[in-house]
Amino acid sequence: MSDLHRCLATNLKALRQRWGFSQAELAERGGLSVGYMSELENADKWPSPSVLEKLADALHVRPFQLFLEPEDASSYQEWLERKDQIAELGEKLFGYFEKRRP
Repeated sequence: MSDLHRCLATNLKALRQRWGFSQAELAERGGLSVGYMSELENADKWPSPSVLEKLADALHVRPFQLFLEPEDASSYQEWLERKDQIAELGEKLFGYFEKRRP
């Protein structure tokens, strides 16, 4: 099994558990059979691009996130949080300067 395949299988299981879904629930949300979901999590099967999109949607992530190594996934999550904080600060600053404009 390749590192990429292992990473996908690990992420599917971890994200499913983070959301509190059983394999059956995630399979239903992705329009898959429970057996196929199990094969994906055990790295016995490779999903098609359309299945990846369905699973990513059900897990509330972007498809590429299913392939991130754990340290990359946490770095990406931190970046998203910082990006939102920076955007919020920018809006506040813009509002402040708009009010001060003569």
